[in-house]
Amino acid sequence: MDLSQVAVDMPAIRFWAWALGYALAAIALWTTRRRDSFLRPTLFGVALAAAAIAFTIVWPQGLGRVQPGDRGVVLRFGAPTGRIVKEGLYYVVPLAEVVLQVNTQINTIKLDRAQGTCRDLEPVYADLAVSFHVIPSRVVDVYRRLRFDYAERVIYPSVQDAWKTTIASYEAGDIVAKRPEIMTALRTDLAARLAVYGLGLDAINTTRINYSYAYQQAAQDKVAAVQHTLQAQQDLQRIRFESQQSVIRAKSEVEALRLQRSLPVGEIVRLKELDLQRRAIDKWDGRLPQSTGGIPFFGQQLAPHAD
Repeated sequence: MDLSQVAVDMPAIRFWAWALGYALAAIALWTTRRRDSFLRPTLFGVALAAAAIAFTIVWPQGLGRVQPGDRGVVLRFGAPTGRIVKEGLYYVVPLAEVVLQVNTQINTIKLDRAQGTCRDLEPVYADLAVSFHVIPSRVVDVYRRLRFDYAERVIYPSVQDAWKTTIASYEAGDIVAKRPEIMTALRTDLAARLAVYGLGLDAINTTRINYSYAYQQAAQDKVAAVQHTLQAQQDLQRIRFESQQSVIRAKSEVEALRLQRSLPVGEIVRLKELDLQRRAIDKWDGRLPQSTGGIPFFGQQLAPHAD
């Protein structure tokens, strides 16, 4: 049976305990009354009734329940006894011992702008989220050393120091490329630091990593310079290609002139006429001239025959 799931209504338990105590006290008074008087109890009956009432009032004070996800530290007159109470019902010595519950569930804290310096002396800032829990078997040590001030007294300083130690082994330009390696090293370092205090590390994540303004500006200028260099290389290749085209075009024109010079004059004239007619045909809109009866583009016009 899982006692951590048992419903415990402490006010109801106390009510029924008191009711039972008063009932036992009434029975004790009735059974020990004097024989010569109906309502006159004996001294022993009064003492027995008082003891029954006191017992039923004090007894429920030692009963309690540890909530799921917690562990109970037993204190005797305010000092830890070293006893740990697990989830579920418990009973301690009433009035002398109390149980202080310590949360052992996963908790998360956020640390903004944790500062560190890289190997090349460049400052780096990180926003970190740390998930941790109290180790159940060490709740007594945690309570003795830290009470409930885990974050302020241990976690924040440990995270800051672990970040500084880890990031100092890398250069600023390698942080993005080696981020998984950096987070693994940071997790290992921080887990070792927290384990000393009885705290377990569940996860650590970076929500944002920032550089200084000067470094960001220098990085942007470097990217712009690289882009300009690539653009210049592309322009150079384009100019070279256009120059090669011009050379080829000039060679073609020279070759065409050489061929034209080798032809007879009459053949050159005929080729020019054909070229002019081709151009005229390309520009013709398909309508015949109204002022002449000839057909254009075919040299001499055809005159109409006389009747």
